[in-house]
Amino acid sequence: MSRYSQASRKARLDEMRRTPSDSAGHEPPADAAQTSSGSALVRLPVPHPTPAIVAQSAPLQRLCEQLSPLAALSHDLRLLVTGCRPGDGASTVAAALALDLSQRLSLRTLLIDANMRRPTLHRSFARAIPRATELVLDGPIQIRSTGWPWLDLATCWLGFTENDRAEALKRCDEVSRHYAAVVVDLGVVRLDARMLPLARDNDPILLVARYGHTRRQELATTAAALRAAKRALAGAILNGVTSDANPRSKGSQVSNEQ
Repeated sequence: MSRYSQASRKARLDEMRRTPSDSAGHEPPADAAQTSSGSALVRLPVPHPTPAIVAQSAPLQRLCEQLSPLAALSHDLRLLVTGCRPGDGASTVAAALALDLSQRLSLRTLLIDANMRRPTLHRSFARAIPRATELVLDGPIQIRSTGWPWLDLATCWLGFTENDRAEALKRCDEVSRHYAAVVVDLGVVRLDARMLPLARDNDPILLVARYGHTRRQELATTAAALRAAKRALAGAILNGVTSDANPRSKGSQVSNEQ
């Protein structure tokens, strides 16, 4: 058994002892169980409300259901998410995808924060219990439990040299093999493509655009850049659509690339 597998197994056993689950194997979405006097009996994790809400959208859940058989059978699903400009909501969508794959579809999932310009995923998951279990693997990769069953978060440090970046990418790839599903937040890849090598030739990439925020030229440039890099653009998510803009839709909408 590899050093990572041993450490990961030990961390998960510690997590099970510290954080009780309900009978179905999932933790209730409450911050804590309360006594009549208001004191907390069991401290439970709380995700940021926005990814949790987006994870409940029907289009996103349908997308996850289409991908889950691949993850269950081959343990080789790697889904990447990129925005067209800062503020498009790519990190929120990535967190929502990881939540749905792990909590509703019960797939062991790794969420990788590969947004080197603005890493924010660590703020999308909060824990009510003391310090979360962390595994540091040779420096460039840190994996921490989100506190939710089957879902871990990885953050990367690329260092200062090309060798450092190559080592970080290699570690990310090695760690990803221990999970059925991997969701990668690439940030805005047209502005910072350093983590794009995490996308293998046939890995699907979702493009996130925000209604009323993303410019058409930014969308076209991002799609053209991914095609030029010979990476598979699987579809687009139009984020922030309201009922006023489209009477038939709310929230995030997913469209397949033709």
